[in-house]
Amino acid sequence: MAKKKENNKENDVVKDLIINEAVKQYKEGKIKNSTDVTNFLDSLLQPLMQTLLDAELDNHLEYDKYEHKKDKNNKNSRNGHCKPKTVKTEYGNIKVETPRDRKSTFEPIIIEKGQTRLTGFEDKCIALYAKGMSLRDIENTLKEIYGVKINKEQITKLISAVSKETEQWRNRKLKPIYIFTYADCLYIPIKNDLTTYKKAVYVIVGVDLNGYKDILGLWINESESSSFWSNIFEDLKERGVEDILYMSSDGIAGFKGSLERVFPKTQSQRCVVHLVRNIYSLCPKKEAKQIINDYKKIYTSTTLDEANFFLDVFIQKYQAEHKRIVRKVIDFMQYLEPLFELPQEIRKCIYTSNAVEAVNSALRKVTRGKGAFPNDSSVYKVLYLRIKELSVKWKKPIQGWKIIQSQIIDLFGNRYTKYIEI
Repeated sequence: MAKKKENNKENDVVKDLIINEAVKQYKEGKIKNSTDVTNFLDSLLQPLMQTLLDAELDNHLEYDKYEHKKDKNNKNSRNGHCKPKTVKTEYGNIKVETPRDRKSTFEPIIIEKGQTRLTGFEDKCIALYAKGMSLRDIENTLKEIYGVKINKEQITKLISAVSKETEQWRNRKLKPIYIFTYADCLYIPIKNDLTTYKKAVYVIVGVDLNGYKDILGLWINESESSSFWSNIFEDLKERGVEDILYMSSDGIAGFKGSLERVFPKTQSQRCVVHLVRNIYSLCPKKEAKQIINDYKKIYTSTTLDEANFFLDVFIQKYQAEHKRIVRKVIDFMQYLEPLFELPQEIRKCIYTSNAVEAVNSALRKVTRGKGAFPNDSSVYKVLYLRIKELSVKWKKPIQGWKIIQSQIIDLFGNRYTKYIEI
């Protein structure tokens, strides 16, 4: 306890010295604004690192500089310093001289031999790359903010390490069951020899048996097709998925058939938001708001009888002047009817694929306006890094999970509970 108090006193002394020096420089006119304060603090880093290196050698030799050796048999001693080297730090470049010993047994830890970059820049490069920055943008940003010059080749080398991690993530083992899943596509321009065209990037978001969200994978294909969806579902199965209770999507042609072939028990749900958009596209601008509001009464009904009542009202109101819209609304009832068989909490989870659309929106932010990507691999890396950022926020189960879980148990029984026991 006494030692802790002594250390605290030493820390306070150091703090006071720094503060007093800052005040002194302010009075002398050397510190005039916040930038000068930052520069003052930065200037402390070089002597700090040099002092720590010298202190490391003291510990290694077991005696301080200008102090007599405690062990007379220890023939090792100081041997000057290596040539000054430039080390890149978060606060700019600093020059340090690594101390040497006669026996060359000293291995510094603070700044290791051959190390020219303090830990942190790798993460910064990757973080900037994850936000969709080009290599040139990253190079300029590090130079402008930190005063550190890192060329494109060095940045490329740092980022290339992400490739292995990305592949491991794409091939990782998945949970045996997912309660809710959401499937969608986004399109990203990718180069192919001398031409550039947009490829489909397939994304599936899942909610596991404990209510936690996760992105199950990314897949790239020339275009969106039912046959490729089959490949994706097979991939999920090979990676350990045995059952999916619900899957919501935007109604891709052939999607439901592909799902049923691989996961025959999964209930496929058409996204209601996409149905609304489809109807909206047929509406005259002046009447669009009223028509959509009347349609909303149908899909937000609490029971099927109530929905059918509002459907009849809708038909009577718009049949005469908007036959196409009415036909579409009647046709879409096949996608709404299964929802009314479910509890309200589960219905909210599957009536829209907004969960995956929100993810896609976040992914587009790091790809939009960046031009064409050189290959599929570069797309996977950027999107994977972005997904890592998004996943940090998913530390809690989805809203209302306890109620939803009890409802899932009532509806599916052993099909769900057998996995809890694993």
